[in-house]
Amino acid sequence: MAFGNKKEKQALATANRLRKMADEVTFSERPDKTFNVKAFGAKGDDDADDWRALQQAIAFAYNAKGGGTLFFPPGQYRISKPLEVPVTDEEKAVSWVGYSDKTTIIVPSAPMDYMVRMRGGDGHIKGMTFKGSDPFNGSVQHAKVCMLASNIRNKTFSNVSFSWAKVHGLQITEEGNNNLCVFDQACKFEQNGTVVTGSDGSGAGDKISFSRFNPESSDVHVGAYIKIGSGPGSVYHINSVSRNSVTVSPALKNAFRSGTEYKIHIGSGLQTDRGSDNNVYGIYDCHFVGNAGAGLVVRGLYGHNVQGGNFDANGIAGIHIGSGMINTTPAYSSTINHAYFEANGYANVILDYPSGLSIIEPLLAEPVDGTAGGVASIASLRDQPFDYETTSVLHNGRFYNFINETTRNFASNTAETARITVNQAGNLLGSPIINLPAPPKHRFKEELEIYVENSNGQPVQVICDFAKVNNKPGRVGVEAPAGVGYKITAYYSRSLESWMVSHTMPLI
Repeated sequence: MAFGNKKEKQALATANRLRKMADEVTFSERPDKTFNVKAFGAKGDDDADDWRALQQAIAFAYNAKGGGTLFFPPGQYRISKPLEVPVTDEEKAVSWVGYSDKTTIIVPSAPMDYMVRMRGGDGHIKGMTFKGSDPFNGSVQHAKVCMLASNIRNKTFSNVSFSWAKVHGLQITEEGNNNLCVFDQACKFEQNGTVVTGSDGSGAGDKISFSRFNPESSDVHVGAYIKIGSGPGSVYHINSVSRNSVTVSPALKNAFRSGTEYKIHIGSGLQTDRGSDNNVYGIYDCHFVGNAGAGLVVRGLYGHNVQGGNFDANGIAGIHIGSGMINTTPAYSSTINHAYFEANGYANVILDYPSGLSIIEPLLAEPVDGTAGGVASIASLRDQPFDYETTSVLHNGRFYNFINETTRNFASNTAETARITVNQAGNLLGSPIINLPAPPKHRFKEELEIYVENSNGQPVQVICDFAKVNNKPGRVGVEAPAGVGYKITAYYSRSLESWMVSHTMPLI
């Protein structure tokens, strides 16, 4: 759902009126093609309404031959209406440049669906803050979205902050050709979204109805989350919204009646919607902190690379990656590389039908209330095999991927697995004993390798205090033969609730 669809007719008329003036500005008259917004009457004094002056500056720059740079000197620019980037007939490279995200700030002074509608290819946005709250009015979150972007290409965001919107900080819609966008140099997506708490809901299956709460008028959208209860399985993805109900996936674990508390987490820091051409985003060393839903929601088609960055204290998850609906186009070929996750509410990463996702050495603090820590904090709400089968995780030097135990086999890379070495001293009597760990809490295949260098002529006993071993009682376990230089392999089967153990004898 795009939260901005109103046409600003006055802004478009202004663009047409200024087109002739912009065409008359020659390169020799403005050799650096930089347009200072204060030259158009903007004050930036946190008092005057700067909407008209900023809109004229925007229209002028986007209709100038070859585009140029809009420069925003330090100040807090208040706007009473959304700023519209005009639709132009030709490609224009227009940059928005402020002094820094601490000193150049755009804020709303009245309710609006979005503060800025960004369009167009090339150019960059640098050193600015788009803050969705009104500091003159108790910091009320007036803007639903700080920036709504469509048909943007080759756009670079550096040292830009999107904060305190009612729904999303930056929403890249499904409209147009949104390609090759880069976010770097500590872009910040902070404190966006809203949490609604109530107890007037009741539901069963995939439908939840409300007696007083109206989801449609409260910015609940497809992709928001509802949390009922606590712990694993307490969060559901909202799939559709009506005036007095929502549908969710997965289906509710238990039916419930009015009086049960629920929390609806609305909005994210950065959301890329599913679209025909939302591809190839680089997100480098950015901060996603304190957003009501997920810090980053990736619903685009393919090629999203998250490198480093901080995902901290987001209400549901640090990252939600995938299409958001069952049996729709997945999110292809994405990576999450050395990112930091801490104090997120339910999970660190939610998998929602990704395809070809690699997660490389994340730092995973245990979520506040939901999934377990470690690799278990990378989880699916629906717990479907296709959420995992093409996802691989390298964590603390160990490799994890998914194995489907009931329908078909998947290849497993065991190059980086846990290893135990048995090398029993000659003066010790009795069998070497290997006590396997508790079953893993995550859904990925975890394979253990036990290397028998020398069992001192004794068989090796493989037992488990927490589960069966080869479908036998765990304290009995299985016995591998005595030998020198061979390998015992074990992995946990959920369908059998047992560690499955085999051994490979050395070549002779």
